[in-house]
This record gives sequence, structure tokens and C-alpha cells, in this order.
Amino acid sequence: MLSFPTMNRRAFSLIELLIVVAIIAVLVGVAMPYYQDYVKETRLTKAKHELDIFKEALIKFDTMEERPFDRDDLRILLGKYLQEVPRDPWGRDYQIDYVSGKIWSYGPDYQKETDDLVVYYKPPLALQKAIWVDADKDRHISSDDFIKLSFSRILKTDLIPTLTYSTSSDSMDLWFSPDVAIGVLGIASHTASTTEILIPLDGGVLASDTAFYPGSSTVGISATNTKIEDFSGRKANGTTGEYPGIEVTIKAD
Repeated sequence: MLSFPTMNRRAFSLIELLIVVAIIAVLVGVAMPYYQDYVKETRLTKAKHELDIFKEALIKFDTMEERPFDRDDLRILLGKYLQEVPRDPWGRDYQIDYVSGKIWSYGPDYQKETDDLVVYYKPPLALQKAIWVDADKDRHISSDDFIKLSFSRILKTDLIPTLTYSTSSDSMDLWFSPDVAIGVLGIASHTASTTEILIPLDGGVLASDTAFYPGSSTVGISATNTKIEDFSGRKANGTTGEYPGIEVTIKAD
């Protein structure tokens, strides 16, 4: 009768199993923090990438449409400027504040602002153009007319009526070239949620064709400006501590 060699079968002992389990536990304990950090960083990177996509879409909207984006729902961008509007990696909707020009995710912890991811999509607050509006259409500068200043961002309204004028770049809030008769400039006004300041020509001195010279006279933000700011609290370019500003020429409407 043929006989076959038998295999020497030996089971793991309880001690060996405990050693293996302990080794696995140690490896998991060491690897888990790295994995958690990886997941956290991946989510943060994804959120930042999606915020950048929203930023580019909003910039295109403000550039191509007749008026800036002025809604609190990003889904308005779907179709023309975005293919989709995803939720952030933590399952919440991305937020937008079109007044201050920012979009953000509340981040990992909905309760704390310290971990919010914020992106500003509008340019810094800057004076872009100045227009003499000939209100009575007589092609002469008169007390019925006004100067319209346009800015790159929506302005806070609080202090606009108290704007002060000067012919020095380091005095008051707005400075004009020396050929502007400061006395004709009246109390500035500003409509909420707009980018414009209106300065009537009724400052107490009779306005005339020598009050300023469209196409030649200029206006800019003074270094000492304290009143022209956006809803994020930043002063206009040209103010001390902000980006340099440029003076713009007052042109005819």
C-alpha cells in the first residue's frame, strides 16, 4: 500500500496572533493621522480650486454683462458662465456677498470663521473715470450740472455726503488739479449699492465755463482720504496704506 508524506500543519498560536494584531494596530495608529491630514488637505485644495472657478466666472460676468453680478445665488451663472455649481467638500453651498465682492466656503467647521475659505473676485477699490454731466444740455458748465465719479467696486454710503475737496494730493478726501474752482463743488451723494458718486456744481460759487476744463482738469483720491471705502472696509487706491492711485481726467458726457 502506497503511503504519502503528510504535511506538517501547524496553526498560529494565540501569542502569535496577538503579536500580529498588535503590529497592525500600531501601523494603523501611525498611518491614520497621515491619512486624515491627506483627506483634509484634499478637501481644502478642492474647495480652493472651485472658488477660483467661481471667481473667474464672476469676473467674466462683470466684464461682459451690462451690470455687475448683484445676486446671492451662484446658480444664475449656470449655462453661460458655469457648467455646474457644486457644493463644497463638506456638503454645504458656497456663499457669495456681491456687495463686498467675495465668495467663500464655511470650511470644515461651520461655526468658526477662522477656517473659512474666502476669495475676493472684484478688483481693489479704484477711481476709474470722471464725467461732467451737462444736465441742461446747453454745453456750458452751470449750477444744474454735476460731476459723476465711477469706481471699480460698490461704495459704502455712510460718509459720502461729508467728502472734502482740495487741490493738494495729500489733503482732504478728493483732490483736483489746480485749474478746478473747488468752491463750485457741492455736497456729494451716493445711491446705495452703486459704484458712483455724484458731485453737484452748487457749492456756493456760481459755476461757469472756467470752473474746470473738461478733457484737461483731473481728480484723484487724496492720500488722507478717510471716507471713500468699500464694504470690506478698504479705502480707495491712492489712500495712504493702499495701492497707489492715479488721477483721472474729467471728460464731457
